[in-house]
Amino acid sequence: MFKPFALAVALLASAPAFADVSIKYTGKDASDPVLSTTATTNYATGAMNYVDSAGTSFLAYCVEPDQPFAITSKGFKTYTASAFSGSQGTLLQGLYSSSFKSVNSGNQQAAFQLAVWEITGETSGTLDITQGSFMLTSSGGNNAVQALATHYLSAAQTYQGPALYSLTRLSNPSYQDLVIASTATLVPEPETYALFLGGLGVIGLLSRRRLSR
Repeated sequence: MFKPFALAVALLASAPAFADVSIKYTGKDASDPVLSTTATTNYATGAMNYVDSAGTSFLAYCVEPDQPFAITSKGFKTYTASAFSGSQGTLLQGLYSSSFKSVNSGNQQAAFQLAVWEITGETSGTLDITQGSFMLTSSGGNNAVQALATHYLSAAQTYQGPALYSLTRLSNPSYQDLVIASTATLVPEPETYALFLGGLGVIGLLSRRRLSR
């Protein structure tokens, strides 16, 4: 099991609202369950490990499961950082604030990833991992993942507390968009925030164990 922890960072007071960052995919955890959804087939599902150009490792979750990810051999790729907004941003904040701190095991990572996909990909208006435009089609007999994902989604929708994280979307036209989280109290408002990735320096969450591929 791993325990994510926040990087100690310094903030830029006059950062642009959007920034290009250079990152490289380094692998997934060996215990990630292999699942199938309406957007993936036999996919090792969980948090993804990346490194920035300064050598800082961090965790990210996928936002676009129907897109490929840039495998390690493709090297560094450029992503544009932006903020989530609207109901999607509210639900993602509810998901992270209610559950992210407790996500440690492979099953928990997989369930959290499913919840992210449900929030960002469901078009029916109802968040249910068992039905709709996005759904889990095969858990490989791992019923715990489905139950956890349902729990995370319920917690996201009912969360009424403060925003505990600042969530950033990293977008690339050819590869999966990503979501990363940093401690909300350390991050400026969206109009002035910037990621500290590569030359900017990164705000991210580290993984203590990574699978080399």
